[in-house]
Amino acid sequence: MKFSLKFIVACLLASFFIATLQAQQAQPNVVVIMADDIGLGDISFYHKERTGNKGVVPTPNLDKLAQEGMRFSDAHSPASLCAPSRFSMLTGNYSYRNKRPYGVWTPNADAQIDSNNFTTIARIAKNGGYNTAFFGKWGLGGSWIPKKKVNWEKENGGALAYGFDYAVELPEGIQNKPYAFYENQVWMKLKEDSVLKELDAVQTGYSTSKKHLTRGGIGDSNWDPKQAGPILVGKAVDYIKDQAESNKPFYMYYCSQAVHIPHEPPAEFNRKKIKGITPGKHGDMIYELDLQVGLLVKALKDAGLYENTLLVFTSDNGGLSFDKNMTKAGHVTSNGLNGSKGSIYEGGHRVPFFAIWPGRIKSNIVSTMPIMGQDMVATIAALSNQQLDRTKVFDSANLLPVFLGETNKPVHKYLMHQSKGGPTFAIRDGKWKLILKGDKVNKSGELADLKPIALFNLDINLNETEEGNLIDNSEYLGRVKAMFSTYVELRSSGVQTIN
Repeated sequence: MKFSLKFIVACLLASFFIATLQAQQAQPNVVVIMADDIGLGDISFYHKERTGNKGVVPTPNLDKLAQEGMRFSDAHSPASLCAPSRFSMLTGNYSYRNKRPYGVWTPNADAQIDSNNFTTIARIAKNGGYNTAFFGKWGLGGSWIPKKKVNWEKENGGALAYGFDYAVELPEGIQNKPYAFYENQVWMKLKEDSVLKELDAVQTGYSTSKKHLTRGGIGDSNWDPKQAGPILVGKAVDYIKDQAESNKPFYMYYCSQAVHIPHEPPAEFNRKKIKGITPGKHGDMIYELDLQVGLLVKALKDAGLYENTLLVFTSDNGGLSFDKNMTKAGHVTSNGLNGSKGSIYEGGHRVPFFAIWPGRIKSNIVSTMPIMGQDMVATIAALSNQQLDRTKVFDSANLLPVFLGETNKPVHKYLMHQSKGGPTFAIRDGKWKLILKGDKVNKSGELADLKPIALFNLDINLNETEEGNLIDNSEYLGRVKAMFSTYVELRSSGVQTIN
């Protein structure tokens, strides 16, 4: 049988395009959106699911994402405060593995990444052929390599030092100095006449905030917290447009400034009213976050990238509960769970986690698999066909088989939780959660005087009511002892926590 030259060429071209399509499908773009201080109840979808009524805050874009892919009912932030969570999201390790287990809170302090021989999700993605970009609140130290005097005009650390090709970052978000944006490590002047100067609490937005009423600091003279969100999402949308021309997949880590205090909603954003749209400023900022998410999704669709993008939405810890006007209106940031941001109880770290990948992850699926935010580190390694170095990444599980419905086996042996103050910790083993309190931590960060204070069966007591605390029930003394020993062993031995 003879074939014409045109037929052979056509077959070769078809094979090439099929191979290209298969390669693209095998290695999607990855966009991880991490909100700041968003609890389950902050999303209208969950409020309606729990109460039957629409939520106090309209969140149409997030509600849609919750139903377009897989949503996890047992997903957790690495800690109940942002700095340690952000360390874990980058490295795939719990923050107790470094010398600053409760987080690095200053921009010129060691981020505890390279000094502990860890890697980052951005370095892994880059090694796997991805373009990498960071947007938003960095918040984990290392923006400046420690020196006696900081040059606030130019970073010598930050996202570009940890594997990102491009970055528009707020070193400490909108919550602390420097109150300024940095694009690829260079101070991004907000206006032509901008200078770096000491700002007062009125300009930073803290003069009317819940706490830190006098907090100011070095920043851009044209700083306005109301414009932080629009600036951030504008830069991210531009980046997505540029990626449509690239022949490589991209990994974007978008860390929104919303909804951390100070709550300073803009009057309008993207031609929509923001300020006053809800009973409280906290709610207004949640609405702004929803609009940011909507703009990112639209940009992906407009660029023709959405169909081959794994999009993940989650939060760095539980939500905020101090806005009295919102509470009076029926808003419950924890969606009925005990605790909120900073708490060792579920409301402090059980967070939204949506995974959308059109055509690959089935829509409107609920997974009860216990997972952690830092699992995206191992997941992106799997997406780029890389063997993860388990001498550097200890606590990140590959979620790809879970996303694709290929397994229902637990990916974590244990979940390790950490809250502020105390210090207070918890270990999760299946349905069982043991809460421990340590009255002292020595100079090396090691635990001392650790004591179990609560045991909960989350299958029957998800709200962790004190009436259901089994710590003093003689029937469970063996379990308490075993889980306590496991926690101490995990912390002292440094072994992996995943299956």
